[in-house]
Amino acid sequence: MAPKAVEVAHELADLFAKREVEDAEAFPEANIADIVASKLHSAAFPEQDGGLGASLADSVEVIERLAAASASTALLLSMPLGLAGIYATEITPPEQHAAAWKAQRERVAAEYRAGRWYAACNSEKGAGGSLAATQTVATRRPDGGFTLTGEKILASGGRFADVYFSTAKVSAEELPGAGIVEFFFVETLAPGVNILNDWDGFGMRSTESQTVRYEAAPVRELMGFPNFIAAVQPVQYFFCLFAAIPLGSVRLMLSTLSNPAPSSPALRVRLSDAQMRYEAMRAYLLETASMWKAAAGPEYAKRVLRCKTYVTQEATKLCAELFALSGGRHYRRSGMLARAFADAFAGTALRPPLPLALETLADEFGFNVDRK
Repeated sequence: MAPKAVEVAHELADLFAKREVEDAEAFPEANIADIVASKLHSAAFPEQDGGLGASLADSVEVIERLAAASASTALLLSMPLGLAGIYATEITPPEQHAAAWKAQRERVAAEYRAGRWYAACNSEKGAGGSLAATQTVATRRPDGGFTLTGEKILASGGRFADVYFSTAKVSAEELPGAGIVEFFFVETLAPGVNILNDWDGFGMRSTESQTVRYEAAPVRELMGFPNFIAAVQPVQYFFCLFAAIPLGSVRLMLSTLSNPAPSSPALRVRLSDAQMRYEAMRAYLLETASMWKAAAGPEYAKRVLRCKTYVTQEATKLCAELFALSGGRHYRRSGMLARAFADAFAGTALRPPLPLALETLADEFGFNVDRK
């Protein structure tokens, strides 16, 4: 029997696919409302906290299934679902921050139950996907709080989000124990949060991934505790979810081209080969996701980067091949398969950007076989 979250995703997928055909350009407000009502955005929390008790592997299946119906909706969901997964994970903070971490976890879970939408606002021009290259700065205020100043791109959800979690650099003098970069929570309606209207993506058209300019925007609170990103390694959780999106595009294209089965034996062979490649990518991703735990260490981080890079790169290639096989009736800019191809290419394979991922893989290359 499938986990509850996966069952819910299957129930919603057909409805989302119908809406996608009707309007693939506008922000999917109805989809988001259904996600909140069904608790999918908080699925990683245990049931007593308002979730569905989903593991990361369950959440990967959720994102893949919804991506096959509406890739933009799946990308939007991956942000709050990933954040919920971090807060649902067993984490041991430094003793001096234990009480604050527990209180923040309870506060975030309560906001999820109230239907508030958390979104990522981290990417920056010129950073190339590197957290260390972040230029946004957090500055301590006289009252002890922080403000953010800097410009972000690809803020998922734009003005439809309630709270952003954003990366910023902060000095160790102003935040003792801080890492190079920290996550901060910022209310989207706070003063100094300027959400532009400049999104014109090749794919993921309806995600409203606008540019955001922080001008001494007040921070609600630091996410977690100082050095949270380095200590907990939460980014790997999101990478697994992101990789599921182009995989969902492959699923959609395979399903469409295989039903009914083509009469050409040569085409059936090509589709059989595509199915094997899809199943191999999916198994690699699900196995990697099943290994998740907080502070898993450098070897797991390397595996996640390899997995995400491989799955997103190969899934996008496979989508291009399937689109080329699809025939003239699918060669329409607004057609379902054309959108699936564009969505596979847009955003997901670029988080982190492929050049950065390949450079990191080359720098850290090493082959170790577990002989246990």
